[in-house]
Amino acid sequence: MNRLYVIGAGASCPYGLPPMKTLLWELCETLGGDDRRVIETAIEETMGIRMVDPEDSPDFEEFLNRLDIRGLLYLRAVGVDLASTLRVQAAEVALRALLDFIRAHCVSARSHEGPYDRLVASLSDDDAIVSFNWDVMIEVAFRRIGRAYTYMPREPSSIATLLLKPHGSINWFALLDRELLSIDLSHKSNMRVMGESLSYYMLYLEDPLGPPEMGNSSYFAKLAVAPVPAIVPPRSAKTLAVGGPTRDNFVDAGHSRCMEQVWRTFNSLVASADEIVLIGYSLPGTDAASILVLKQCRNWDANKKFLIIDKNPKVVERFQRVACPQARLLCSDFNDFDPAAI
Repeated sequence: MNRLYVIGAGASCPYGLPPMKTLLWELCETLGGDDRRVIETAIEETMGIRMVDPEDSPDFEEFLNRLDIRGLLYLRAVGVDLASTLRVQAAEVALRALLDFIRAHCVSARSHEGPYDRLVASLSDDDAIVSFNWDVMIEVAFRRIGRAYTYMPREPSSIATLLLKPHGSINWFALLDRELLSIDLSHKSNMRVMGESLSYYMLYLEDPLGPPEMGNSSYFAKLAVAPVPAIVPPRSAKTLAVGGPTRDNFVDAGHSRCMEQVWRTFNSLVASADEIVLIGYSLPGTDAASILVLKQCRNWDANKKFLIIDKNPKVVERFQRVACPQARLLCSDFNDFDPAAI
C-alpha cells in the first residue's frame, strides 16, 4: 500500500508559523529602516496596495510572482541596470527576510512535539512526502524520531523516506559557480550535496537549523554558495530563485535538472499511490503544475483513498471539482490527526 502525504502551509500552523495570507505582514513587522521601505514600496508598486494593517497583507507567493523581472530583460538593451531596480532589491530583501523569519520560528518550535511527529512515526517503507513548505518542521520531526529522509530518489534498497520539496526550502543553498568545486562531506561540514550529485549544483544543510558550516570545502566552493536559500516562487516556469547571478548556463541547467527530477518524481508518486493524504494544502491557482499532477486522480477507482485534512470545508469541494471527485475530509484539524484512522 503506497501512501503519499502532500503538505501545505496549513500543516505548520500548529507550530506557530503564519499562514501564507499574513506571512508578508508578519515578515515586514520584523524589518526596519531601508529594508522595510523597499518592501512596502514594492508592495504598492506591484500590488497596488498600501499595507497599513494585517488585512491588507497580499499573498506572499503572489508578491514574489510580481517581483519576477523576466518581463524587464529586454530593457537591458537600452542600458537599464536591472540589479538596481526596485523589484530586484525587493526580491533580495524578501528572500533574506524569509530565511531569518521562518528559521527563527522553526528554532522556537523545534523542541515541541506535534502532529508531524505522529505522521513521521507512522510512515511505512513505501510511503513518501511532498511538502510545499519552505519551513523545516517536518525535517525536525524526522531528526527527533531518528528516521532518515532524502530530498531526491535513491536506490530502492535505501531506508530513507523520500521528502520532495517542489517549492524549495530554507535549508537549500544553490551553487552559483562550477569552477574548482570541492565539497567536504565529513562530520566537520553541515553541507550535503543534493541527490548525492554535484551536477545539480545544489547543497542543503544536513541539520536544517544548524549553521552553514562547510568544513574543509575548497575556497572556491565557499565563494560559490548563494547567501540566501533556494526557493521556488510559484511562477509557471517553476524556476529556482537562487539568490544571485549564476556564472554560466551549465549551473542554470543543473538547477533545472534538480527541479525537473523533483517534479518527475512527484508525478510518478501520484500515479502509483494507493492513498493520498493532503494536509493544509488548498491547491492554489498559482500552483499550475501541482494541479496538473493531481488531476491524474480524477479517474481513480473506488479502492483508492484521497483524504484531506483542512479547516476550510471549501478546500474539499475544490479538490472534488478539480482533482479527485472522491476526495473526502479525514479531519479538520491537523492536531487531531490519527494515522490509524486512515
